[in-house]
Amino acid sequence: MDVTSFASRGGHGVRRGQVLLPDFRHAAGFTLLELLSTITIIIILFGVGIPFLKTTVTTNRLATSINALAGTLAYTRSEAIRRNQHVVVCKSKTGTVCSREGDWRQGWLVFIDSNQNRTLDEAETVLGTHQLGEKIRVDYRAFGSRHYLVYRPSGTTRTNGTFTFCDPAYPESARALIITKSGRARLSDVAADDSRLDCGEI
Repeated sequence: MDVTSFASRGGHGVRRGQVLLPDFRHAAGFTLLELLSTITIIIILFGVGIPFLKTTVTTNRLATSINALAGTLAYTRSEAIRRNQHVVVCKSKTGTVCSREGDWRQGWLVFIDSNQNRTLDEAETVLGTHQLGEKIRVDYRAFGSRHYLVYRPSGTTRTNGTFTFCDPAYPESARALIITKSGRARLSDVAADDSRLDCGEI
């Protein structure tokens, strides 16, 4: 029985007697130049993509931290107005007492300051706590204390202040929450005096 050749079926092959052998002379494959070109493209893509990914992660961390504190400040202000009392937000590592050491990254708590001594006393009510647990540094600067912020029953604060959020590895991504005496906060990429935010200044 004869065997139909690859050529008659649109393929490639040679006939030797009754045995048909495939012709590998035209088999597809990568040349060294094509392989090197592919590797070069992959390296370029990784070189561009990884820094972009890191920047995106940093931006998301900043946004999460800023939103958490901005939400707390808005809540503190509303509670001061609603309860007609002084309400304090202070940095706190434990969530049970206010801290004077470290920055605000460690967390904060909100409490009703019934006797207006800026200290959480045993009889006073804690309204909430929050811990960030992120690599973002958070610093608060004001004409008063840097450890707490007081909201009056009117919803105002005693002083202006600025919370600065920064990832030391990406100082150009620093952002600020600027607090006015009205008690409201606004987001900015510069300081209150329009100077550049810098992690080195924290």
